[in-house]
Amino acid sequence: MSAPTVTRQPAVPKPWQHHDRETLLDTSSYLIQRDTVTQPDGSDDFFEFHQASVDGALTVAVDDQGRIAMVRYRSYVHGEVLTPPGGKLDPGEDPLEGARRELKEESGITAVTWSPLGRIALMAKSTAHLHMFLARDLTVGEQELTGTETGMTLEWWPLKEAVAAAMDGRLLLSGAVVSVLMAAQAVGATGRA
Repeated sequence: MSAPTVTRQPAVPKPWQHHDRETLLDTSSYLIQRDTVTQPDGSDDFFEFHQASVDGALTVAVDDQGRIAMVRYRSYVHGEVLTPPGGKLDPGEDPLEGARRELKEESGITAVTWSPLGRIALMAKSTAHLHMFLARDLTVGEQELTGTETGMTLEWWPLKEAVAAAMDGRLLLSGAVVSVLMAAQAVGATGRA
């Protein structure tokens, strides 16, 4: 599939200019900044954003039947959610190591073969990124759940059904949607379930 043809060249905007920064909220896990800026159109304004202290990692683990591991749990903010296993990286933790740790903790799964799927920004006004991986050659063991993960269950979904869930809104979390679609593309491209 080729890129769309550009029929009109937009004016080249001026770059954003940063003048000052004020911290509006600083907690152990959340930092909200307000920058005084000059926008690309030349007007002065404020730009507020979440400055993340760590990124996240998420793993689409594919078994030898072509199913993917999904975890279902009750989120404080969103209620019941379904997603491939993942979570916050520890400070200074390598994304792949964090993905391995989160996969083991949330699902009890360890994997031999790992491939990067990509990295996305979680929101336009956050510096947080989500690192996504594809894992194969799996061994399933015991979950190592934290207090917030109590009651988390492991489910095995056919990849095709997980893609349908991503497309019809059953997967609420943006990282879950993107990672499932990227995994489907990667598995389709390799021809290996």
